Amino acid sequence: MLTVIKTHIGRYTAGICLVFLMTAPLVARQADTTSTATDTSQVQPVSTAPGGSASVPDDAVQFQSSDSLIIDFSKGKKAFLFGSAQVKHPSGELNAGEINMDIEKSTVEATTTTPEDTLSRPVLIRDSDEIKSTRILFNYKTKKGKFEAAQVQVSEGHLIGSKIKNVSESEVFIEDGIYSTCPPEYLYYYIKAKKMKVVDQDELFFSNARLYILDIPYPLIFPFGYVPTDIEKKRSGLLTPTYAFQNQNNRGLGLQNVGWFQYFNDYLTGQVDGDIYTSGTFYLNGRVQYRKTNWYNGSLDIGYSKDRGLEPTDPDFEERVQKSIGIQHNQTISPYASVSANVNLRTEDYLRRNSYDINDRAETNSRSTMAYNYKHPENLFTFSTNAQLNQNFSNYSTQLSGPTANFRLKTISPFQNVSSGGGEQRWYETINISYDNTLRSRFNYNPIDADSADVTFFEALTNRDLYEEATGNQNYIQAGFQQSASIQVGQLVPSQFLNISAGISGNEYWYPSSIRKSYNADSNRVETDKMYGFEAARDFSTNLNFSTTVYGISNIRIGNLQGFRHTARPTIGFSYRPDFSEERWGYYRTVQTDSLGNTQRYSIFEDEIFSGPGRGEQRSINFSLRNVFETKIVKRDSTGEVSEKNLRFIDNLSLSTSYNFAADSLNLSPLSTSISSNAISGLNLSANASFSFYQTDSLGREIDRYYIEDGNKLAQLQSFSLSASTSFRGGNGVEVYTPEYRRRYDPYNQSIFHPVDSRFGLEPVPDFRSPWSVSLNFSYSWNYRFNQSPRKRATIRASSISFNLTPKWKFNTNVGYDFIAKEFTPSQFSLTRNLECWNLSFQINPFGEFQYYFFRLSVNSSQIQSLFQKLPVLKNLERSSSPTGAGYGR
Repeated sequence: MLTVIKTHIGRYTAGICLVFLMTAPLVARQADTTSTATDTSQVQPVSTAPGGSASVPDDAVQFQSSDSLIIDFSKGKKAFLFGSAQVKHPSGELNAGEINMDIEKSTVEATTTTPEDTLSRPVLIRDSDEIKSTRILFNYKTKKGKFEAAQVQVSEGHLIGSKIKNVSESEVFIEDGIYSTCPPEYLYYYIKAKKMKVVDQDELFFSNARLYILDIPYPLIFPFGYVPTDIEKKRSGLLTPTYAFQNQNNRGLGLQNVGWFQYFNDYLTGQVDGDIYTSGTFYLNGRVQYRKTNWYNGSLDIGYSKDRGLEPTDPDFEERVQKSIGIQHNQTISPYASVSANVNLRTEDYLRRNSYDINDRAETNSRSTMAYNYKHPENLFTFSTNAQLNQNFSNYSTQLSGPTANFRLKTISPFQNVSSGGGEQRWYETINISYDNTLRSRFNYNPIDADSADVTFFEALTNRDLYEEATGNQNYIQAGFQQSASIQVGQLVPSQFLNISAGISGNEYWYPSSIRKSYNADSNRVETDKMYGFEAARDFSTNLNFSTTVYGISNIRIGNLQGFRHTARPTIGFSYRPDFSEERWGYYRTVQTDSLGNTQRYSIFEDEIFSGPGRGEQRSINFSLRNVFETKIVKRDSTGEVSEKNLRFIDNLSLSTSYNFAADSLNLSPLSTSISSNAISGLNLSANASFSFYQTDSLGREIDRYYIEDGNKLAQLQSFSLSASTSFRGGNGVEVYTPEYRRRYDPYNQSIFHPVDSRFGLEPVPDFRSPWSVSLNFSYSWNYRFNQSPRKRATIRASSISFNLTPKWKFNTNVGYDFIAKEFTPSQFSLTRNLECWNLSFQINPFGEFQYYFFRLSVNSSQIQSLFQKLPVLKNLERSSSPTGAGYGR
């Protein structure tokens, strides 16, 4: 029996046809086999569900076509679909121009009319995967299939094969396969192999393969190979090594980044990698990382390198060993406590010999910190402790600061009336009491022999005698304790116009030692002796401050500016501190300094970690004035509607100075001024200046005589600085625009191929819009120098300049110019080009002392790029002026 169904009124979904084929065959076999044509309006459903819709099993095969459907029972149960045919099953969906179904064998087959016919090319869709082929034979029950001239998309790439066989859901075999991360339409490079195998769409195995670039074969055959196509999957495996070329002359050739990455679990990973060269130089690094979200994270790094020349017989042959250890840890113990550590210990040349990062190679210090912080749940107090270690390789000194502990109580207002509801307060209700203390320790190791010292830092830290032998001083470990308390009264006199506040503060210092100085007549010098034993010192100071706010208003109108307001906030403060160098306090002593009998006062705590009470009485009056200038911009539009906007054209104009009545000379301190403004939208302006009121002697030292006394001038400008910055941004994004006549293309619409296309030329030029940004910073500084030309510096720097030359060409630069030196400052220019599946970049710094360039042509896929780096000729895809030839670090 042969049944032909013509669909003249559009697509007819024949999901129930399979049910029809299974229920009607016995009757059809006994009837005449002459073909009959049936109109689609006469086809009735076989059965319906209770709700009135067709009852279709979950594993039913649904099929449809836009032209015709032929069902043939003469040689089994077969169906032939023509015109945009589609077959759906839970195991997959097949779309093609023509589809043949064998219902008894559960197979579907589709073939293109000609290989060039892309409209009718079969496409098999399984989940989110697509397979395009000239011929597809697929069993929707066993989920196995065969494909000819097929295209398969896998993670991070595309596969093309003359024959493809899907033996299971997880395994695919390919004959004469091509793999590339480029789209099939732009195969700029690809790997071509006789046989390929894909496992779980994550791993690609191949044999007898060759690399092609622009269809040019690379002259090397890979007997076998492996590419992990899903690089984001968490897995252990070998690291991708890089061929090292033109490296340092005493190293030779070698491989970099040879090693193994170990994925233990979601909380712990490890890695061991290294570099090895033909000279015998090698570098090893081990790294362990751990993390538990919202609790702790950190890492442990251990590095070791051995650097040697090419041959032991070379004149400059030497071996150098460099070591490094790094520990990073951050942990939240509770909502109120946390601990952190960042330990970096290394030998002097470790980074210079093993790092390719410019900043690392220039680093002369190594810093380590550890800290613990705690905050009381009710905010009653805070406590913190930390330690810092700093290695300075320029002078071979090491400083250990800590452990340091700080304890601070919450500010107490003992007389505050909580039920006052924010009304007027009495003076005693504004009293605030604060207290904090600090325990501090310090160890400075600065050996006399510098880099040739026999005593290491750790030996000096643990042995006092070795420390004194290496440094020549007695300041072994310094420690001290300071506690401070203050009482402040916020408002002494109730007033709406004047704020009067007062306060007193005191400090107490505890020391484990002090010093005594004596004059040695034989050597004619002052000698210092360390005295061990508990010592304590105390100091205090008081202050009284008056402040108010004064407003000045003018109704004058200039253009759109209507009215001006001047806000002035003057502050006058009095402070007092006794002279703690007087004999009655016992903190200072007198020592003879030479044979003439000259003497000098010194503090017995001047070498301690806290310098102790200050010298000299302070009876000072402090004056400061802060000004703000504002106006209002009033505009009226054509309808008469008025819009108003406040404008602050000077945000801050301030000046400050002080006068010490207790000083015997130079009572008046320099005048400090500053101004800032953001009146112009997007432009930030600021300036600072300092003035001295005293004349100088022939050596440039200030003397107790004002400039104004000679009538020349009021003050001498000591320093001045000006800075201005702004940034601009524009463009609405890069859009690769398709003209309307192309967007409306319909392959079935033959009118578009008429000699005259009415829509052609409607939008012939694509609208290209490029985003751009630029930041400008200008700075100028001037400093007075006695009997010399002032020191000047004026630079302008344009940073973050970025724009698109075309949708795929992008330009970035940071450039600066020094107007005083008349030269460009270190600048950077970079140009990048998106080449579909390639990236081209060029970076150059043509100015300054450190000049370099980087050139890089790389594949977007990191897996294929690493393969390129292993090949001796293709290493030239990346060039630079650096000794390593690598442009972007390790």
